[in-house]
Amino acid sequence: MKLRELPQVMALSTAEKLELIDELWESIAPELDQADVSDEEKRLLDERWEKHLANPEAALTLEQLKAAVAARLK
Repeated sequence: MKLRELPQVMALSTAEKLELIDELWESIAPELDQADVSDEEKRLLDERWEKHLANPEAALTLEQLKAAVAARLK
């Protein structure tokens, strides 16, 4: 499925698209616990976790991320 095949979604505002993304993510969250993760994906996750542990101050809270996105959309 491609976004261009969904004209109703394409017509949504950015805020509406973000809301849809959130709803889609919430709808698949229960399935994620059952998803297979490849060795390469595990390695990548481990690398990213190590980077975070080395510099946790660089991470944003959810509220900070939302504020940054909202500021860019203005």
